[in-house]
Amino acid sequence: MIAVTFKRQNDYLEMTLSIDNPFRDDSAVQAKSGKVNYRNFVQELSVTCNDRVLLSAQFNPGMASHPNLIFRSKHVLKKDNIKVEWLDNSGKTAIENFPVTI
Repeated sequence: MIAVTFKRQNDYLEMTLSIDNPFRDDSAVQAKSGKVNYRNFVQELSVTCNDRVLLSAQFNPGMASHPNLIFRSKHVLKKDNIKVEWLDNSGKTAIENFPVTI
């Protein structure tokens, strides 16, 4: 669902979150109305490191099918744990953990 890559840059760590948003269904475009049926979508996403919030974001139905979020943070050390949590618009949640490897 979510893949995270890390890149060390001077005194900060750059993180790239590649999100597979399976809820967006572009094939659901109605030929007559031109409207898209969005079903469920990722509504909120948060990234924490050792219980410290690094990123908090809110999305709407216009979110891309496979977005990439790139951000930087200082004070993230090797062997720290990055936790990514998301909530969809129907109330379902998921949590994934990623150890920092560089």
